[in-house]
Amino acid sequence: MRVAILTNHMEWNHGYSLTGIIQDQVDLLSQKGHNVILFVNEKFPWNSQVSGARLRRLPFSDLIDYTSKEDLTSEHLQLIATIIPILKEELQDVDVALTHDFLLTGWFLPYGLACLEASKDLPKTRWFHWIHSIPSGMKDWWTVQEWGSQHRLVFPNETDKRRVAEQYRGWDDHVITIPHIKDPRTWFDFGEDSRRFINSYPNIMKADVVQILPASADRLKAKRVSDVIRIFSELKNQGKKVFLAVADQWATTRVQRQSEEGYEVVARMFGLELGKEFVFTSTFEKPKYDQGIPRKMLRELMLLSNLFVFPTEGESFGLVVPEAALCGALLVLNDSLVMQREVSGNNALFFPFGSYCINHHVDNPDQFFRDIASIVIRRMVLDQVIKAKTFCRQTYNMDTLYEKYYLPIFKESETWLKG
Repeated sequence: MRVAILTNHMEWNHGYSLTGIIQDQVDLLSQKGHNVILFVNEKFPWNSQVSGARLRRLPFSDLIDYTSKEDLTSEHLQLIATIIPILKEELQDVDVALTHDFLLTGWFLPYGLACLEASKDLPKTRWFHWIHSIPSGMKDWWTVQEWGSQHRLVFPNETDKRRVAEQYRGWDDHVITIPHIKDPRTWFDFGEDSRRFINSYPNIMKADVVQILPASADRLKAKRVSDVIRIFSELKNQGKKVFLAVADQWATTRVQRQSEEGYEVVARMFGLELGKEFVFTSTFEKPKYDQGIPRKMLRELMLLSNLFVFPTEGESFGLVVPEAALCGALLVLNDSLVMQREVSGNNALFFPFGSYCINHHVDNPDQFFRDIASIVIRRMVLDQVIKAKTFCRQTYNMDTLYEKYYLPIFKESETWLKG
């Protein structure tokens, strides 16, 4: 599908919020295989590029913040006449055209009116007009019912949808809600390693509970990885979608790999699906990461986590505890290892797992792990920071927005042409 995004940008300044919105949109659509054309102003530097899109330029003119289309100057009427044939030529093979504020502000009125006029001779193109502010004042060009069946308004929240429709003298079905993209991969500037990992294991973005556990291949028993697996199994049994990745290092020998295979057996035995709900990072693009994933990649993946279960039997400090906390995860630590209270500042859930110096016998392991999972779920429900982080990761990432909004809406828009 060929998609055009129409803006009046004269530079690609990320201090302007609309720049980030459009770049995310370009990234999303190009990564999903669409051919993206981005329209900018002819003042846009000719040596500049925008990743994921081919640039086309629209004529420049000094702008006026119009309050009525009746006030258009002769210069701007000529600008409209100049833009129309450009759009007809450039968009003749375009399936979907997305404009940004062209039909909201008076500043962009000539460009918006040119789009409406050109659309009359582009019968196969569907138009989505993004509105980035709540409109007020009922401008005389806000007449969506007159634009034709090819056109819809887009607003980023459902709450104000009817208000937008009313201001544009239309009905609810003239306005489509598509939330803005805010994907950790772009917001945190993830590297290519992390992006490929996420593409290989997409559940890391979709799961309710996510943990990345750094652990050397020769210390999996000491880190009690099997206990972490049991807790994640119980979280799943209690209705949560889970993803647990062990960021293992030094998985370079047959003995170490056999040890990890044993933990994969444990994960399967307790109901975790390998490659979807449980994974060792050393198995990703083998043998590239046998010695461990890069520090940057580890940090980026940990930024996606919201839980950090660490029942280790012995540490002098445990660097991963403050690292996980700084990445915004709820800490679940070993109460049998007293120094963990010091390292975490007592800001964690504590359970007695036993340690190198304290024996702890559990009469009913199933109930023990079930209770931990129940308490963790309750605490995550009460923690608004964890809830907000989880909600935004699951809701505003590119894959979710494409699957839930962009793709079905683009497909549905094909029916507009038949109506």
